[in-house]
Amino acid sequence: MSKRSARTSPLASVTGQFRTGAGVIGYVWGHPANSGRRGRALLRAVRYQVRGRLLRRRGMTRLGERSRLWVDLHRTSAAMAMYANPPDLPEMLAWRRALRQGGLFIDVGANVGTYTIWAAELGAEVIALEPAMDTFGLLQENIALNGYPVTALRAAAGSHCGTARFTAGLDAGNRVTPDGPVVTELVTVDSLIGDRRVTGMKIDVEGFEIDVLRGAARALAEHRIGLIQIEWNEMSVSAIGTDRRPVAELLAGHGYRLYRPDVTGRLFPVADPGFGADVFASFTPEGACP
Repeated sequence: MSKRSARTSPLASVTGQFRTGAGVIGYVWGHPANSGRRGRALLRAVRYQVRGRLLRRRGMTRLGERSRLWVDLHRTSAAMAMYANPPDLPEMLAWRRALRQGGLFIDVGANVGTYTIWAAELGAEVIALEPAMDTFGLLQENIALNGYPVTALRAAAGSHCGTARFTAGLDAGNRVTPDGPVVTELVTVDSLIGDRRVTGMKIDVEGFEIDVLRGAARALAEHRIGLIQIEWNEMSVSAIGTDRRPVAELLAGHGYRLYRPDVTGRLFPVADPGFGADVFASFTPEGACP
């Protein structure tokens, strides 16, 4: 390969930026949360890009009815909140239904705190776990920005307590790996909550969700976790070499059924969910809705 082809040409750079811009426009225009206000949402996205790329300044966006998030370039989770409020419309509306009476919410893999802040605004007591040092700093900034009583822990959740090696600098893609450059604390959900009841828990740990659930075995067996949101994409294949069926079987063994939300946040049972949107799990009597 020549030195010229090994480098990114100016044309390739511009082309890449154009494709990224076109993708953002498509995302903003098609997002259901922007229905009836697409023009305003596009203008907000353009202002954010200009402010970040040309002026090198941070953005700030509204989340929910009265909360805010700091938004930095190349931070995917925060940028999604800039482009649509709420970014994960069906899932976050499901939490609006589930957290009507508050309760305890555990955010495992909190990233910069989109779900943490959403749940706190709804009145929940929140415990947020984020192991990556740089991302944890942004999570703390967003908690302080809103003044909610959130307990933030720089730790990962797993099947046992101890330490684990972790990647660094990958934004939402940080994960446990044996040769990771960073050592982080490892806790279990059971050790974190003791005998408390958890109204809701969100788990987004890049394919290692089953380890988090194994570390919540006592709470699951006693049905003390009301509703669980679990990432359900192909990341489990690269992380642990399997699809999501072991997760489904583990939950079924504790009496939890699987659901996916519609655009209003109402949960509907799914018998055999394939890879795709996040899945919710709830211990619910047969025939009842969670």
